[in-house]
Amino acid sequence: MNPIIRVVRTMQVAFIASVLLFLYVLHVIHPALHSVNPAMEWSFLLCAIGSALSGFILQRVVMNAPNRPGSATQSSTPRGQWFTGHVIRFATAESIALLGFVLRMMGSSSILVPLLFAMSLLLLLFWQPGPVPTQNESNGFVG
Repeated sequence: MNPIIRVVRTMQVAFIASVLLFLYVLHVIHPALHSVNPAMEWSFLLCAIGSALSGFILQRVVMNAPNRPGSATQSSTPRGQWFTGHVIRFATAESIALLGFVLRMMGSSSILVPLLFAMSLLLLLFWQPGPVPTQNESNGFVG
């Protein structure tokens, strides 16, 4: 297995473990249930959907960003952009679980809380890294 794929897969497992730890914390703390404003719950749902969509969109934007001719930083290489795009996708997937965590800590007993956790875990579990670009591969930028 390619070493960079191994690093990304390790990060994937760590993000999945962190979502499971959020669930464990909720189980241990067991916050009191009470009514939460439905508008607040809808806004959390819209934020979660926006986060999921932005994970896909931002990853593609970062991976397809043209290399600038004078830029020689590690993150500006195609491999660095590939790695950054996947970290962004992991972070946006975990943010969905954080929205569920906060909603539950606010006392919500709606079906939305497990839905947000499930959405986060599904995004993290079914994600596939795709091919790793070579170090000298360009993104089609013509200077």
